[in-house]
Amino acid sequence: MSSKDSSSTSPSTSDLQSEYDNEIKEFHFHLYWFQDNGASQASAVKLRDRILQLADQGFFQVVPLKNGVNTSPRGPHPIGSYEVWCAREDFARCYSWFVLNRGPHSVLIHPLTKEEIADHSTRATWLGTPVPLDYSRLRPVIDHVPSQYPELGLGYNAPPSKK
Repeated sequence: MSSKDSSSTSPSTSDLQSEYDNEIKEFHFHLYWFQDNGASQASAVKLRDRILQLADQGFFQVVPLKNGVNTSPRGPHPIGSYEVWCAREDFARCYSWFVLNRGPHSVLIHPLTKEEIADHSTRATWLGTPVPLDYSRLRPVIDHVPSQYPELGLGYNAPPSKK
């Protein structure tokens, strides 16, 4: 293969920089339960308490929704739910934990980008049975990436990585 041929298959430095810049850096994990079912809600809250405990112990840096749990529909989420924010730095560990510990609950995992509907639909994945969402409560495109918890210095707020 000539050098001309190999260069046509190798991305340029600017192409690589674009890929790094466009990488998704933050995610939400939404755990669902039936809010009118006491056992279902108790199980979900117990998992949330465990998440908080593990975060406090340094197992992973995740942040459960600051204002607790949603005991009724909220936003696009039609049943009881809560979210757990996770930066890419802890994604594998957070994902692994939910795979092993979610119990009977469904979990929506979606990226945080400027495209709310795509993030909650075509870019999302589920652990368990998918829960139908109300996309009318979301905006197709927002003006900025919804960077959360900048004080942690993770995700979109992490120092630039050395490439």
